[in-house]
Amino acid sequence: MYEVLSHFTLRKINFVKTRTTILNSVKYLLKQKDFSDITVDEICQKAQISRGTFFNYFSTKEHIFNYFLRIFTISLALKIQKWDDNQAFKSKIQQIYTWCKEEKEYPKFLDSYSSFLLSVGEEGNEMKLTDAEFVFFFPDIKEAEYDNFNNLTFQKLFEKLCESAKEKNEITFNTSIEELGNIISGILISSYLTDHLNDTVNHFDIFYNILTQ
Repeated sequence: MYEVLSHFTLRKINFVKTRTTILNSVKYLLKQKDFSDITVDEICQKAQISRGTFFNYFSTKEHIFNYFLRIFTISLALKIQKWDDNQAFKSKIQQIYTWCKEEKEYPKFLDSYSSFLLSVGEEGNEMKLTDAEFVFFFPDIKEAEYDNFNNLTFQKLFEKLCESAKEKNEITFNTSIEELGNIISGILISSYLTDHLNDTVNHFDIFYNILTQ
């Protein structure tokens, strides 16, 4: 599993192993309970590490989600790179919504993401991947691109998509690209929340139509 890291120092390899072990322990526990109900002691027990070791890698339990968000954002960006340029803007946002809503490794991803936005904000995400982690998770990404991917956010992805959509007149709403990125985040989270309240209505279409009218 970690063979791709053979050319790194033992210290870097152990760093990747420990962080991924902690992350995988949380993923396992999420099958049984919500993230808010999981304790650090439970994570340590599952990962077979001490509390001291845990806090050497994550300052708080919430930083585990920040770490996962970094990985998920990069994964999302790589998927987006494969899109056909002619794909409609609505289809792109709908696909992102589906990816977020149906995230299997971190159930209820959008629940945690909304809390993250309110408490931390994407620019405040201090969890970055090391060079060894990039090789482990994303071996096709070149070293020269590491900094760009480590600073990537949903907001930046949305802004780029919105800028392209405005150029094609797929969005006529008159506001800044930055604000459009914020609105897309709001559409995803609002759609998710209202779908839970009433799953018989396509709330994504409703919120999207408000943006494009």
